[in-house]
Amino acid sequence: MKKSKSKIKIIFFNCILVIAAVIFSIFLCDWSLGLFNFPSEPPQRISHPKNIELVRKNIEFEHLFKTNDQGLRYRTVPMEKPAGQYRIFVSGDSYTEGYAVEAEHRFTDLLEDKFSSSSENILFINGGLGGTGPLEYGRLFLNIGLNYKPDALLICLFPNDLSDTPLKLSQDPFNTGPFMRFGFKKIAYSFWPHIYTLAKRFHIQRLYLRKTQTKDFIQTITRQAEKRNISPQRIKAWQASLPQDLVEAVNQDQFMGFILSKGLLSPKRWIDTFDIANDSAGKKWQNMTLILSKILAQAEQSKIETAMVFIPSPLLYDPRQYSEKNPRIVTGTEIHQRWLSEDTEIQKRLRRWAAEKGLPYLDLTPTFRKAVQANSNLNFVLDGHWNDPGHLVAAEAIASWLSDQKVFSYFAR
Repeated sequence: MKKSKSKIKIIFFNCILVIAAVIFSIFLCDWSLGLFNFPSEPPQRISHPKNIELVRKNIEFEHLFKTNDQGLRYRTVPMEKPAGQYRIFVSGDSYTEGYAVEAEHRFTDLLEDKFSSSSENILFINGGLGGTGPLEYGRLFLNIGLNYKPDALLICLFPNDLSDTPLKLSQDPFNTGPFMRFGFKKIAYSFWPHIYTLAKRFHIQRLYLRKTQTKDFIQTITRQAEKRNISPQRIKAWQASLPQDLVEAVNQDQFMGFILSKGLLSPKRWIDTFDIANDSAGKKWQNMTLILSKILAQAEQSKIETAMVFIPSPLLYDPRQYSEKNPRIVTGTEIHQRWLSEDTEIQKRLRRWAAEKGLPYLDLTPTFRKAVQANSNLNFVLDGHWNDPGHLVAAEAIASWLSDQKVFSYFAR
């Protein structure tokens, strides 16, 4: 019996030593990371990566993607503004960024070419950030855009900015300070902030790769659907509806998988966006306008003129989007053809909100509805983003609006 107790004590003592050694090693590792200035907070996405150059390929297009020293898809210009130069910072998502076209064919570059002259010039600094909503591209404006000393801010809002707005916001949504943590995460971060951050970065990268660089699109989305408790019958019906050539393109990173996945994961996404048809969409509307109001307040504080352009989804003007062969319809996304001719709820609300704020506002929907009658090819059919003619239509309409309405002081000279 004594030998048994003694053996238990030895095992217990050895376990304590092992645990102590592991804890000490973790502390030592965390201290070493700090010694080499490894960050103690996961980085927040503010802009694109800086100074990159790559070719983006899709089954419908191919273009060069370059960023400047601030991570913008714009040429490098001095932060200090020369005398006589007028700067407009243009905020928005992938339509503003110019996804799918060469940089010189974007509406921002076309506007800059139109209004610039040898005696004085005007810059339309492109602050577009694909795949984001007002919270993210607003953060880009506040953290990078203001450094350019802009005279004006042009917010280009696309309808899905509503769905890209979070349901929950902190009191200061643009705060880039420490993340809020609770429970075990809070304890782990308190003791080992650098190791926690390292693990968090690996986790974020793994999730990003899972979403954007899948080699088995069907399996990836099926797993997400199962986690959301979507019925096996719906999953099987969605799998059977998938165009196999587009699935293969997604697996080869040649097509956006979310175009096919929304029919299963969120089939009413566009209904919620255009019609603001439920409580969740209503809450997102409140949060989106709160975010936009904070952007406007900061711009006013910095004596920056502001205006807004509504960029219409092709669902609001392009009849080709309602073809029975359209992959969105084929895979289950619900859309309504009445959107082609009516003012949707989000348009009505934005018009009223802008009027209440005294914000110059342009809805490009009527322009594109008229333009598509003369040239139906204004956007890529499958992808939906504007092509060169689409950007040209937008540039001409915005240019006329800026000049005729004297939207900014530059145009009132």
